[in-house]
Amino acid sequence: MVDTVDPKDGRRAARSLSPTRLALLVLVAVVAAAIGYAVPPRPAEAGALRQTRSFYMTSASTRAAAELGCNQGDSSGRMTLFFGAPTKAGKYYGATLWAGADRNAPQIIELAKSFIRGFAWCREASSHQTLLGLGTSTSGIDSRGDRWLQQHGRAWASIAKQVNSWAQRYYPGIAQVYGAWDAEPSWSKVHAANQWMQGYDGYNGRRAMHVHNSADGCPRDRADNAPCNNGWNQHWVWRLSWWYDPALPMPQIYAITGINARQWQKIDEYGTKRQDDGMVFQGVMAQRGACFQMGGCVGTNNSATKASDFMHWFLNANSVTRQDTIDTATDIYWQSSR
Repeated sequence: MVDTVDPKDGRRAARSLSPTRLALLVLVAVVAAAIGYAVPPRPAEAGALRQTRSFYMTSASTRAAAELGCNQGDSSGRMTLFFGAPTKAGKYYGATLWAGADRNAPQIIELAKSFIRGFAWCREASSHQTLLGLGTSTSGIDSRGDRWLQQHGRAWASIAKQVNSWAQRYYPGIAQVYGAWDAEPSWSKVHAANQWMQGYDGYNGRRAMHVHNSADGCPRDRADNAPCNNGWNQHWVWRLSWWYDPALPMPQIYAITGINARQWQKIDEYGTKRQDDGMVFQGVMAQRGACFQMGGCVGTNNSATKASDFMHWFLNANSVTRQDTIDTATDIYWQSSR
């Protein structure tokens, strides 16, 4: 699989639907409106083209990273390794690592390379390719100044660029590397998140980015720049998930009611109607794997299949936001032998 998708070029072309399909979706939407909001049925043509696993990284071991990569050789598509919240480790920017010591940029680069080596050694088909996001988040960033946030964003862009250049030299056609980001309204003020993204976007040669954002508190029934949590609104969720050129939206669709997909459909509708710049979703993220490992997650343990089905259904229930396919549904786990 060669990653040739340019979602910023002809973005609405990705949304074409046959007249028959569109008529069916309109009929379903009318019926749903008549009976009130409910969990939609799984449509016959829904579902992501690919399913992958993503991971919260908990180990600083390059051997463990290689083993993790090896265990992903049965899949192909977009996935993300989350290394934790932004921090500075020694003289380098880096991430906090989940349940481990902070890792700086050179250490994160080595972990990513080891993961790719493992994937390349163990992939089960010559056509399998990992489109690997290297992720951080907006957790804890409100205490940081603008300059620090922009510098960290640039450093993260450099990490993704360096690992991708290495992968293209040693594993062409097997791995492509991207940035990745989890920006959540409940975690930070919008100003801090925007400063970080400005840094990433402004780095020369920055890679595209898997954007696994949430839509905390955003409405499911309005598309007029309505408020979300913590001073955010639909405009800022749209802007930080799509408007910046690196952004490849793969939002969190965790709730088993489908409400998260409905929130994102309304954010997309806002972008289309108010900004003339509708979103193209490259995928969705579920967390059933992590929930199974750690417990909890009552009501927010969608499977990857359900997450993509919800997203596909709600996007196509409105002709303004229709999109034929969802490329990848990824289910996030805690790093382990899986």
